[in-house]
Amino acid sequence: MGNPLRADLRPQTSKLALLWPVACALWPAGCTKDLDLIQDPPRAVARTTTGPWASMVYLARTDSGLVAIDLGWTGAESVIEESARDLGGTPADVRWVFLTHAHRDHIAGWPLVRQARFVLGAAEVPGFVGDTGYLGWATRMSDGLNEYPHPSRDSIAMVAVGGDTAIVLGRDTVYAFPIPGHTAGSMAYLFRGILFGGDAFNWRPGSGFQGARPEFSDSIAQSRESLRRLWERLPAARVRVMCTSHGKCAVADSALRARLLR
Repeated sequence: MGNPLRADLRPQTSKLALLWPVACALWPAGCTKDLDLIQDPPRAVARTTTGPWASMVYLARTDSGLVAIDLGWTGAESVIEESARDLGGTPADVRWVFLTHAHRDHIAGWPLVRQARFVLGAAEVPGFVGDTGYLGWATRMSDGLNEYPHPSRDSIAMVAVGGDTAIVLGRDTVYAFPIPGHTAGSMAYLFRGILFGGDAFNWRPGSGFQGARPEFSDSIAQSRESLRRLWERLPAARVRVMCTSHGKCAVADSALRARLLR
């Protein structure tokens, strides 16, 4: 758990990094990176919601209906509606939601798809329903400034995952992997060759891809260890692309994996 005045955090913040959220708020599309790598209309589409961090919503059509990976932030409703329409459906057709974690900027659209089954880490359930908070100092500060809606435990169907799990959706399979650290119940999902890593890794202007950001994370050390263990049990040949929850993607290779452990 960090302190907002820690000298080792603030002096390292470049002018470009400080201006980045402002630029993203004005031009959200400019805050993605190689998002075209995972676009596959009319089978799948990825968009980012507005707000300073351009949170990503990914929708795909499967034999079991539409599935979503993360639910964005400001403007999530319109993004989900537009993406579902691109896939020939509506938000009511979303049958599965896979949450990488339950920070506010990745769950905003949950009321629109409350009929779906929500898959998330077992340790993430208390945060999702609002029973407990998070440890990262920036997250705690943001959550303390204003409330945001949480589902109640009995208002939606949740599938709490405690270990590596495969969920078969007809001809598709979603492979779920707990990667605690950024949050207690952070998850990674492998779907159609794309590894969705949540905020266990991120991309920043000037420094590129790296591991989780300390100011938003419960435990950086645990997050790095979780990624190391994930690489050990995840066949590299099955991962084509890796994406963050903020619309930053890259072709998966050994160099990228090594960078994320720094």
